[in-house]
Amino acid sequence: MSELRQLLFHCHDAEFEYRGTTYVLQPEADAGKQYLVIWDCTPSLPKCIAKQEAGAEGDIPQSVIDAVLNEKCFDGKSFAEIEKEVTVTVIF
Repeated sequence: MSELRQLLFHCHDAEFEYRGTTYVLQPEADAGKQYLVIWDCTPSLPKCIAKQEAGAEGDIPQSVIDAVLNEKCFDGKSFAEIEKEVTVTVIF
């Protein structure tokens, strides 16, 4: 988990699987603002399930990383609560 936090801090993306579904945790920029988001990549209906503003472009503040990882977007559970059931498949 600490390695994942460090990678997110430096604006890397992580793809992971949880209960047969692929998700992407990534920084995104929109209208001059940066966000940290989690996407549910279900092919028929991809959707953003967590989103926190991270301010201007650059490193992602730990408070934003904590907020996204603690958002209850996995059937009422947060990433922090399901981390032992998650398989990180790609980091880019």
